[in-house]
Amino acid sequence: MDEAEEFDLVVIGAGAAGLAASATAALAGLRVVLLEASDRVGGTCAISAGCAWLPNTMLSREDDPDAARQYLDHVVGNDSRAEMREAFLARAPEMVAELQNAGAIDLAPFAHHPDYHTDLPGAVTRGRALGAQPFDGRKLGSAFRLVKPPLPEFTIMGGMMVDRTDIGHLLRATRNLASFRHAAGLMLRHGRDRLTGPRGRRLVMGNALVGRLLAFLIDRGVEIRTGCRVDRIVVSDGRATGVAIGKQQIAAHCGIVVCTGGFSHHARLRQDLFPDPVAEQSVVPDTNTGGGVDLLLGAGGQLERGYSNAAFWAPASVRTRSDGSKAVFPHLLLDRAKPGIIAVDASGRRFVDESTSYHRFVEGMYQAGAITCHLVCNAAFIRQYGLGVIRPMTRRLGPWVAEGYLAEGRDIKAIATAIGADPAVLADSFARNDRYAAEGRDPEFNRGSTAYSRNLGDPDHIGPNPCLGPMGEGPYYAVRLHPADIGTAMGIVTDTEARVLDAAGAPIPGLYAAGADMASVMGGSYPGPGITIGPALTFGHVAARHAATSKET
Repeated sequence: MDEAEEFDLVVIGAGAAGLAASATAALAGLRVVLLEASDRVGGTCAISAGCAWLPNTMLSREDDPDAARQYLDHVVGNDSRAEMREAFLARAPEMVAELQNAGAIDLAPFAHHPDYHTDLPGAVTRGRALGAQPFDGRKLGSAFRLVKPPLPEFTIMGGMMVDRTDIGHLLRATRNLASFRHAAGLMLRHGRDRLTGPRGRRLVMGNALVGRLLAFLIDRGVEIRTGCRVDRIVVSDGRATGVAIGKQQIAAHCGIVVCTGGFSHHARLRQDLFPDPVAEQSVVPDTNTGGGVDLLLGAGGQLERGYSNAAFWAPASVRTRSDGSKAVFPHLLLDRAKPGIIAVDASGRRFVDESTSYHRFVEGMYQAGAITCHLVCNAAFIRQYGLGVIRPMTRRLGPWVAEGYLAEGRDIKAIATAIGADPAVLADSFARNDRYAAEGRDPEFNRGSTAYSRNLGDPDHIGPNPCLGPMGEGPYYAVRLHPADIGTAMGIVTDTEARVLDAAGAPIPGLYAAGADMASVMGGSYPGPGITIGPALTFGHVAARHAATSKET
């Protein structure tokens, strides 16, 4: 066997947790190697909105830790261990303070981004959802190629990334001078970037969070190896001492942090743990095959199995891109809650509050047996709000019908036939919706009844409820939705220092788990935006800080 290399900390997986662990370890003076199995860094974080749910940080001092605790207790309850939630609430502010002040991250609270259950005690409408600020990818130089690109459906003009602020300016560009200037600046910058590369280098959302962390690691001398798959964790006398990659070994004097993104594409665990019928779609990159979970189980770790959900969910539409690849598009917030659209089951009946969180929407699909379902609206709705991968202001819908992404019908009977629903049932759903829109109240599912759902509606809608509007005149269109996971919740059991626990509940010295490889502190619930990235950053930081103490002693 080849002579082992030696590092203080070995980090396996270069998503949010792995990048944060590496940054924290570098700040502590550790010699770090970051190993990533794919050819890019960023994982699921890179294709996400880059929002992190982090209560009571220096960026939102008006928050109250007691309120955050109360809120999590109500939403999560016994779905996760209380001591893990306490650790998250205590350590998240420390992580933000250290990494933000060091320049490894740049987060800011959204002006208005409510928790997902604003009807529960302790919920807030702003301050806990922190968004990654834009980052200039040109600062990465040749390392820019390492950043995993966003989903093509989240870009415009051949690779230009836009965030929520940009989208607002683009939609108002012909009516507002400030928006015109903002939009023009974006396009000019993108044009310059495309002269020298395949996509824009102005990074926003998850790409911005990943790009900034990557730049920090490069500046700090962290060794980053892509295309490097670990075969096993070396355990000697009960302690994790290194990793094996083929015949090579890498010794880890202080510890090993495993954070490879969960088991979304692990065929056996997906079959064993996901509800029946097992969801076929996943928004998570197909490189997240559960390799880290297998490594941790092989080293003596235990998989959490007591959560209400094995995964976090979003309804998704599916299409084949022009290059033959499959697009799984999550319907998070841009269409479902807007006035003039309804979700119906196979019979044509509404079954869920369309304005609820994406996680609860899929829970509603399973509870109602609505696997799959359809969103139904008319052409005017799509022109104003878009629908799935179809952007606002799109007038030519024929190509989308021809490729099978949309179903079309000139009237209610025709669209019902197109989606296989009962015309009478669908007509009744239309009539009920129009009556509720006029009254401003949905007595069946309470659509638009919370601060969270109203935030997703249309504030300019003429009517008493920003989420309720009439279905309008045909032609009508429908897109099929499938349940899709956006990450797994049932990871490996750890203690509050992110140390992996064995079958007896004792920590395995030198072995840590973070990110989706760690059992989520949220259990199988979804309290707010960024509840995967926030804990991933936090416990990546916690693991590295604890590992650093072994070097000090």
